[in-house]
Amino acid sequence: MATDVNTLSKLLQALAERRWDDAVSLGADLAKREESQGHFQAARRLRGALGDVSGQAAETPWRVTNGASSALRALFPMSPVDLDQVVLPRQLREQLDELALEWRLHEQLEQAGMSRRRKLLFVGPPGCGKTLTARALGNVTSLPVMVVRFDAIVGAYLGQTAAQLREVFAYTEAVPSVLVLDEIDALAQRRGNPREVGELDRVVISLMQEFEHASPRGFVVASSNLPRLLDEALWRRFDLVLTFPSPGRRELMTFARHRLHAWSIRPPRNLLAMLKTAKSYADVDRVLGDMRRRTILRQHME
Repeated sequence: MATDVNTLSKLLQALAERRWDDAVSLGADLAKREESQGHFQAARRLRGALGDVSGQAAETPWRVTNGASSALRALFPMSPVDLDQVVLPRQLREQLDELALEWRLHEQLEQAGMSRRRKLLFVGPPGCGKTLTARALGNVTSLPVMVVRFDAIVGAYLGQTAAQLREVFAYTEAVPSVLVLDEIDALAQRRGNPREVGELDRVVISLMQEFEHASPRGFVVASSNLPRLLDEALWRRFDLVLTFPSPGRRELMTFARHRLHAWSIRPPRNLLAMLKTAKSYADVDRVLGDMRRRTILRQHME
């Protein structure tokens, strides 16, 4: 254990000093050590965080030197989300399981002249599990989940925005990851609106061109709460479109029990009352997170 602590200390120091090559090397050493001890899932997760699912050192999110680095934010949840924890209709679950299988067997698909699906569109009302599912997809494939910050992409001039978009999509082709473009309708609204300036139409065209030609090493997941606003020509740029329904009371309770089980917490007797105002998975996560936080604090105060 002392050796692990020593390696972790060196890794944190390398990150603090921005010695990216050393950080990648130390992270790979940690993954190899976990694998030698039979901790295969931990090893896969470490290699996924390095941006390399093949087990060899590769370009990682923090080593991106172009403008995409300022437009990306990593999602590091305190507890990983598994696909089994996301309560979804059976058909939707089967499609997601198939995506994960395609990822694992991508070499066999390529040998047969087929390609796995990489560009996804999630549509549905707020809080129905779109971002949660993207996180789960990152977990099951051991890929880091990165969210695009649109405020860092949209510049004062069309050329700036188009350049930022190119850099973001270049990132997906260099680094295996799950790239999330949340609320894509902010950038890809239907063209021809007389109330909007022509510059915005050209931004939509730039975005569609990037989707058309991109070949991500991981996945690009766009999500929208308002799919009716999306430009019609954008839809065909996606390999798969998944529609998420609003969760009902039954789905919310099932999701809550899954989350508590993952935390090794017995569901409280008043769980139904705790969640009476919850209308989305995000609401449930917030309520349960508050409960878990209070429990931890009480344990350390006793």
